[in-house]
Amino acid sequence: MSELSRRDFLKLGLGAGSFLTLGSQLIQLVPARELEEGGKEVSRTTGKFRQPVMSTCMQCYARCGIIGYVGYGRLVKIGGNPKHPNSRGRLCAKGQAGVNLLYDPDRILFPMKRAGKRGEGKWERIPWEEAYKEIASRLRKLKEQGHPERLVFFSERDVTTLLFSQRFCTALGTPNHLNQASLSGPNKRVAQYLTWGAEFDINDVAYTQYMLNFGSNPFEAHLLRTSFAQRIAEGRTERIFGGRSHNRAKLVTFDVRLSQTAGRSDEWFPIKPGTDGIIALAMAHVILKEGLHDEEFIRKWTNVSIDRLFQHLKPYTPELAEKESGVSAADIRRIAIEFASTKPATTLSSGGLNKHENGVQNERCLLLLNALTGNVDVRGGFCLPRFHSLEDPPPQPPAITSRSPLMNPAEFPLTRGGYCQRVLPMIREGRQRVEIFITYKASPVYSQPESHGAEKILQDEKLIPFYVAIDTHLTESSVFADLLLPEATYLERLEVESPPALEMSPFISLRQPIVRPVGESVSFMDILIELAKRIGGEMEKYFLYESAEDYWTAVISQIPALMKAGGMDYLREHGFWMESQAKQEYRAYLKKGFTTPSGKLEIYSQRMADAGHSPLPTYRPIKGHESLKEGELILTTFQWNVHTHFLTANCLWLSEIVHTNPAWIHPSTAEQRGIKDGEAIRITSPVGSIITRAWVTHGIHPKVIAISDSCGHWQGGRIGQARRFKSPDPETALIWWDKEGNGVHPNPIIPVVSDPIGGGQAWMDTVVKISKV
Repeated sequence: MSELSRRDFLKLGLGAGSFLTLGSQLIQLVPARELEEGGKEVSRTTGKFRQPVMSTCMQCYARCGIIGYVGYGRLVKIGGNPKHPNSRGRLCAKGQAGVNLLYDPDRILFPMKRAGKRGEGKWERIPWEEAYKEIASRLRKLKEQGHPERLVFFSERDVTTLLFSQRFCTALGTPNHLNQASLSGPNKRVAQYLTWGAEFDINDVAYTQYMLNFGSNPFEAHLLRTSFAQRIAEGRTERIFGGRSHNRAKLVTFDVRLSQTAGRSDEWFPIKPGTDGIIALAMAHVILKEGLHDEEFIRKWTNVSIDRLFQHLKPYTPELAEKESGVSAADIRRIAIEFASTKPATTLSSGGLNKHENGVQNERCLLLLNALTGNVDVRGGFCLPRFHSLEDPPPQPPAITSRSPLMNPAEFPLTRGGYCQRVLPMIREGRQRVEIFITYKASPVYSQPESHGAEKILQDEKLIPFYVAIDTHLTESSVFADLLLPEATYLERLEVESPPALEMSPFISLRQPIVRPVGESVSFMDILIELAKRIGGEMEKYFLYESAEDYWTAVISQIPALMKAGGMDYLREHGFWMESQAKQEYRAYLKKGFTTPSGKLEIYSQRMADAGHSPLPTYRPIKGHESLKEGELILTTFQWNVHTHFLTANCLWLSEIVHTNPAWIHPSTAEQRGIKDGEAIRITSPVGSIITRAWVTHGIHPKVIAISDSCGHWQGGRIGQARRFKSPDPETALIWWDKEGNGVHPNPIIPVVSDPIGGGQAWMDTVVKISKV
């Protein structure tokens, strides 16, 4: 057999097809069985079982169950926990690449203090005690001077530690506790909260018969990723449940791009960006006109009459929707009838629908379809989320009554949790004075729109006198920090959480240390405990814990059934806990109603009316899209299936798979501009320009250009920058893609534009021009 290089193997393909192509020759390359059924792993050298440790992944937001296999004190491999209720043993490439994160040669392993100018990259190592002392003294001073609000805390989307960091900020007295989740899905959360009281949905796709998908790409990027994708696959196969035979569910996708999900759908419609809402309203128009609505559900469980809905929807004809979206009226009418006639059915939505200036209303338009058809919280339908509410244990610090312009901006009264893309600009404008800025795993310079503007703000010591970054790596933001604190990765710390349950039975999941922390890294929660004790001023009485484990033990002690099962010991052994008598339950609203002011699903939102917005689901065209000028296109972004925004680029195995991000361009668009596949192009927006390569494909709307958001790092480590180097890990010297580069980041040319209702960033609306370089 001829020599097969690593790069050649990747070119052959990473799926099952590549294995079949190599046929029997592959057998010569693979050693004896290594992974045993049931979560066991055997060492090649000793033949003995390796030590398994149950835990929960944190390489994305799905939080799949994992097993870490340890040999001689070192994590050797990560596999899936076959008993985990959501992931059921499946684990994606990102989860397996957690080993890269743990042992990355460029990890921050010691507290570091800035030794030069901000951004210069000069550091000196200091003891933890010195770092704690300096931070605590500054925080104590803010508290004693009566200005705790001058601390601004900015975290990544780590919902697990949100409870604890909120406790810390509240005890100190600052309301400025921001979470980067508001960069991604605030429009969806606001729309759903106003409509049915929950901030997100669970689509019961494993048991459905019809999936109507607007702008979601669960086969590559979804809140619950692998766990959700496997259930879509189940819904798409003929199967028997409940003693009845069910046909494969139909999947129809409306998206500007031929994503992995769109490509595996029964039908794909490339729509004009941001016109999803009018298609949904036109479908609702057809459903009412044809008498296919669920009259009983609308009458009992919504706050509008059918007559009022009919009058409101009358103008939204399929013909008008065709004019706006480009999708034919005949297809809109046909799919509306199919959706309403097939039971059960559900809708799916994500950024393609709601990351627009009209995102909140687009989401509410889609929610209307579920309400009209009665597919709300039924098996196979559009369901309320199920999870255990983890309560902060007493004693709790007194609630903060003062309002913050960062958390509660007057121009966005309906936002939930602030709107991060405007935080640094508001600091620059003087709307919030800052003395101390702390980021935890957040990188606004990379993650925010107009990101180079964020860079200038962090560099300005007059605007931000003291900046502390808690992270595993030096990022595009933390390079401007005054102090760097090395955080333990999710593989080295303990946390408890309750992810949304896809089988409708709530469960508790444990993340526990698989190995000891590398270097002097410390878990984020333990850092806050140490700081609270040093700040004093009665703050320490809310942090009477020796470690994060003590805190989480106090949290779960409030769940009697879990404590009866064995508490923390049970979680350590199994990785999760679910009540033995737990069963699937639907129609939860029958017991207590919806958590809205009326107790009903509020198609009419008085809260929106009070804020000056249309109270009924309404379509509002996007400014600048109605009449694109000659040569203008709409820029959209997306995620690759092996990356999670800015978090995974320094995982070597993942960057080897995807390290560049060419711009998707339709052949007709490319031909008009004389652009050929692979050629360098310049993309220019009102706030800047970038250069990348063109990928000419029919899988994109002719008026759209699309670029992924996970490449183009200029900090974060040498792997993410596609730089070959020698290190204790021999693979870093084998980085063959150094000549190909690491792509380009689109955020610098995306202007800060927000939905006027939800405050969410309009990631998918930027009007650009392209030209050959």
